[in-house]
Amino acid sequence: MPTVLFSFKRLANGRIMFHGTMAATKGQAESDLATHAGGCPDFGPAFRANQTIEFARAVETLPNFDGDELEAWLDELLGSAEESEDDVIDV
Repeated sequence: MPTVLFSFKRLANGRIMFHGTMAATKGQAESDLATHAGGCPDFGPAFRANQTIEFARAVETLPNFDGDELEAWLDELLGSAEESEDDVIDV
């Protein structure tokens, strides 16, 4: 079943950062996250030191890699945030 895997890490300033993967199965999502941790200098050390918290959630469908589709999918998953201005931003 399509799965979203969320991983949370506490930053030095006390805020929380999250990483996530979406895949056709939970096993694929876990593999993708582990692969990402192997190359990410910020997330990887915390992941390997068991300083992250993971939650996997089965979902009906996964969105395409498109800003509007991802936003609509997140609104459905998390609840619509119509009262706020949600713009895709470049970081």
